[in-house]
Order: sequence, then C-alpha cells, then structure tokens
Amino acid sequence: MSIFREYIGVKPYPTTLQDFPTEIIHSNINEFHFILGFANEVYVDSNKGTGVFHESWNVDYFGPDQVRILKENYANVKVVISIGGRDSKTPFNPLMDAEEWSQEAVNSLTVILQKYGNTIDGIDINYQHINRCGSDPDNRRFANYLGRVIRALRNDTALRINVVSIAPSQNNDAHYRNLYWENKDEINWVDYQFYNHTDLISTHVDFLDLYNNAANAYHPGKILPGLSTDPADDRMPWKIFVVFCILLQQESKLPGIFVWNANDSAIPPPGENDAFLLEHFLQRLLAQT
Repeated sequence: MSIFREYIGVKPYPTTLQDFPTEIIHSNINEFHFILGFANEVYVDSNKGTGVFHESWNVDYFGPDQVRILKENYANVKVVISIGGRDSKTPFNPLMDAEEWSQEAVNSLTVILQKYGNTIDGIDINYQHINRCGSDPDNRRFANYLGRVIRALRNDTALRINVVSIAPSQNNDAHYRNLYWENKDEINWVDYQFYNHTDLISTHVDFLDLYNNAANAYHPGKILPGLSTDPADDRMPWKIFVVFCILLQQESKLPGIFVWNANDSAIPPPGENDAFLLEHFLQRLLAQT
C-alpha cells in the first residue's frame, strides 16, 4: 500500500493553477489524495467559532464538476476536505458547548459534502491554532468537539465518508493525541507536520527522533511524514526529508507521504524550470515499495 497526499486550494496563487494538476498523479501509487483546504468556520466577536463552515478554496477551480471529472479519469484518486485553518485567524475557539457546536458543524459540513454529490471521500482535521481553555486543563475539549463531528459524518452512510485524517504538529500535539486515542478506529491517517517544528531539523537523527516520537504517540502504520513547499516553512531542508524517507522505505516504515501544498509547488523553485519537482520525486520513491 502506498499513499500520496497533496494539499491544494489553500492559497489564491498562482493564477495558472486553475484545476487539479493531474500531471503529478503517478499511476503506480495505490491512492493519490487531493486535500482541499480549507472548510473554514464563521467567526464572531473575539474570534469565537460558530461551528458553521464554508469553503475557502476557489470553487470555480476545484468545484463539484472538476472533482467529478477528476475521479472519473483517475481510479486511484480520492478527494478529501480539510477542516479548520492554518493561521491564527482560524483557530479552534468554539463559541458554544460541544453538543451545539458539533451539531452546527455537522449540518454545515454536510451541506458542503452534498454539493459534491458523493465525490468527496473523506475529511481532514487541520486546526493549527487551538485556543486553550482554563476549564480544560487536560486538553480534552478539542477531542470532545471534533470527535463528535468525525463520528457523525462517518456514520452518515449517505455521505460515504471512508477516509479520516488528522494533521498534528509540535504546537498542538497534546490536543490531537487525545482526539486520536478517543477515535482511533475512525482515523485512518496522521499527516504529521514535521515542517512546523520550532527548531531547525538539520540532521537525520533529528528527524528520526521526531518520527519515533510521533509513531509512539499515535500508530506507526498511520504516520505520514510531510514536507512543505511553502518558502516560509524552512525548518526542514528538502534533502534531509528525502533521505530520511528513503531510509524509512528501506525499513518498510513508509506507508505514504504528504506535501503542503500544490499552490506553492506550482511555482518552480529558484533556478528550476519545472513545477512539482518534489511531488514527482517522492511518488517515484513510493512507487518502488
């Protein structure tokens, strides 16, 4: 089994990325996931989340018709919607109690999913900023609220949600661990954002330590290491990541890889003429397993 995941739609640029870049889909990858980002919440005073979600990606580029055509033409492709947000303007900071917030979330996400007519395969929980609550010293609130959403969407057979992932990083790991262990049978993959680590990852030993910690905290067979092509994410050099993935593959410990994100990858790196260089290379690596 090999899986490759690519976040897409998370930025307004480049203007050339006006559809799914099908040229990066490797035919020998068992599953290729495009992850649409983000389904953002509507916020009110003091940046409180209402549980009402809306699409922030460009629906003219990545709407229902494009997803349908994509999946008709590529049997190994799945499409997932990422829920949350990456910056401090889109935190997990619920306005209401768990029952009310989660019901609003399920209702609004169901509306989005139904627009796509059963072409969406799953959801990805990806809040990078999780506001702490004084009445929640054990960091269980996130798990309580999002666990309800995961279970409700999974159990709605009309939606056909069969893939659920979470996207922890160093700054929010305690919240995600609680979410995982309270819903481990419902969560298929852990997109661990090593590139969001506070300290520069400069050696293979650094990466090995981080990977082993993540594997022990979650499940080694579900950990997908990720690398970012966003120029602002410079905590992990590409070379370190690639070499470590080769080492993991040699030890049969690499079920898959994800990349953040297609919008930045569509712009060739300095000194290069071709886009999506990392995606092509990493998929060739996975296809050898």
